[in-house]
Amino acid sequence: MLSCKNHFPLWAHFVIDALCIAIFSVAFYEFYYNLPTELESENIIIERSKDDRSTDVSYQEEISGDTNKDESYLYGWALKFPDKFTENVVSTDISYTSPNISVTLTKNTMESGNSVVTYFVADIYIADIEYLQSGFARDTYGRGYAENIEDMSERLGAVIAINGDYYGRSNSGVVIRNGTVYRATPDSTDVCVLYYDGRMETFSPDEFDVDNAIEDSAYQAWSFGPALLDKNGFPLTEFNSSVTPLNPRTVFGYYEPGHYCFVVVDGRQTGYSRGMTMSELSILMNKLGCRAAYNLDGGQSSLMTMYGKIVNQPYKNGRAVSDSILIKELE
Repeated sequence: MLSCKNHFPLWAHFVIDALCIAIFSVAFYEFYYNLPTELESENIIIERSKDDRSTDVSYQEEISGDTNKDESYLYGWALKFPDKFTENVVSTDISYTSPNISVTLTKNTMESGNSVVTYFVADIYIADIEYLQSGFARDTYGRGYAENIEDMSERLGAVIAINGDYYGRSNSGVVIRNGTVYRATPDSTDVCVLYYDGRMETFSPDEFDVDNAIEDSAYQAWSFGPALLDKNGFPLTEFNSSVTPLNPRTVFGYYEPGHYCFVVVDGRQTGYSRGMTMSELSILMNKLGCRAAYNLDGGQSSLMTMYGKIVNQPYKNGRAVSDSILIKELE
């Protein structure tokens, strides 16, 4: 019995075969990457260095201002920034201060030709590195696990949160979260490392060495990129990424130990915000005064929450992702 396919012209055979391959590929991708599967962790615990300066009382000498003011509640990095912290929790819709955390959120707009760009900056100070944490979707390290940032941040008690690097999209790329190495396999992306002593560095794939990161007491490491500034904090003109045109963006910025920022740029929304190119993003992070800055997962993933509520206007209402970066009080 002849197959009905034999009645088609030769070109139709190629089209049918191509469609079959495409359908199979999509089905395989959906099954492999979206089916929730717990992954085996390297489970390497990185010890916090005893030389960690965040608790160094010598910072007390750097306090200036009214010496009669009771600042006995200050400790760690808060001693460097005494005006940023408060003895008790003080919160508004766009700010939060306590003895441990200081967050100020601003909404910004800028014109670019006939277009508008809208972006949000969370200026962050923390007294100790562990007030900055990463969260996994559904508290699980795995592939195919996804959760909305607003749900994740509310569940984890975050003051402010952004999406992370979407590590679950791939089988490679270094994953270090809250002092634990989950995956030690590098990929072709730039790597961002945040150390227990508060420093943040970005590395090209050729520069990065996971053993050195562990030895230097890495606290977090993300694999997405690219790095947005050079080693001196100046804008870059070339990037290790193919996603350089206009897009919504999420960025983690670094000023000095204890001082960081989260930046989310909305995009793909005519009349509200067109997004930023990678070059524009690099220039923005330099203008904000960052010494290092790292691009995270963007597009529909780009989302920021404060107290579990979305503060930006994500493209198509955002999407569930595999991880987040957040600022929270310790229990």
